[in-house]
Amino acid sequence: LTDAMKKIPQLSGREESIAQSISARASEILQAETSDGSFTSTVEATHAKTAARACAVYECTRPYLGNDDATMDLIRTHAGAERTAQTMNGGLVRGALMLSRDPIATIASMVGNVTNDLAPGAWRREDGEFVTSTCTYREFFKKRDMEFLTATTCCSLDVDVWFSGLDAKSATVTLESSMARGDSECRVSVRASEK
Repeated sequence: LTDAMKKIPQLSGREESIAQSISARASEILQAETSDGSFTSTVEATHAKTAARACAVYECTRPYLGNDDATMDLIRTHAGAERTAQTMNGGLVRGALMLSRDPIATIASMVGNVTNDLAPGAWRREDGEFVTSTCTYREFFKKRDMEFLTATTCCSLDVDVWFSGLDAKSATVTLESSMARGDSECRVSVRASEK
C-alpha cells in the first residue's frame, strides 16, 4: 500500500505517516468488531481483518484523495485488483485448465473454492451458479455505515481477479448479481462457451 500511495500525488510524501495511521486505525476497528467473540474461525478472522483494513484505508486516505472513486480504487488495488494479482491468478487458472480433462468442472471447482473461502458453507450451487445471500464483508461494513465498501472486497473483486483472463472460447465466469451493487444476493455463474 505504501508503494501505491507513493504514485498518488495527493498521498506522495506522506505515505509513511498515512500507512501508520491506517495500521493503527485498522487495529482499533478490528478490536471493536471482534471483542464480542464473533469472527471465531480463521477464515472469518482473516475476512474481518481485511474489512477493518478497508475501512481504515478509506477513513485515512479519503480526506487527501477528495473523492470516493479514487479512494475505492486504492482499496481495490491493495486488496488484489492490481495487474500482478490478475496475471498470477489467471496463470494458475490457465495452467489448471491445460491439465484438466473437464475444463468446465475444473473452473466450477475453482469458483467453488473461491466462494467457500469468502463464506464457508454459505454458498449453494444451482445449475452452474453459486449463490449466497450472506456476506461477511457487507455485514461488517454495514455496522460501520460503510456498506458501499463491499464493492472493494469479496466476490466483487475476486471473480474478476481470478477469472477475467479466461479464454472466452472455453468458458465464462460472471458475477451476475451482487449485494455490493444492491442485489439481494450474490450469484456467480460458470458457463461453457457455445462452440
